Amino acid sequence: MIDAYDTLEAYCNQLGMTLNFQYCRRSQGTLPCRNLIGCWQERIPVNAFLQEHFSKEALQKLFGRLPKSRIERILEGVEKERGKPQPDKNSP
Repeated sequence: MIDAYDTLEAYCNQLGMTLNFQYCRRSQGTLPCRNLIGCWQERIPVNAFLQEHFSKEALQKLFGRLPKSRIERILEGVEKERGKPQPDKNSP
């Protein structure tokens, strides 16, 4: 069952709070968080879980590329904000 570990909780270094496994396994829509192995490997058989519930292609998509650096994520956020219409500062 894919939800067997959903109620277990662990501290997330990335978000700075405690989260349950369900959040971690679904944090990218249909894919788990990239940090799932590091955060959960000491608590559950996470590699076996991933192999049982996700295709090789999905795991390759998730773990097969280098993670973006913090500066890359910041620059992407800035670019995304630049594309949004800015509110009119003269409006009440």
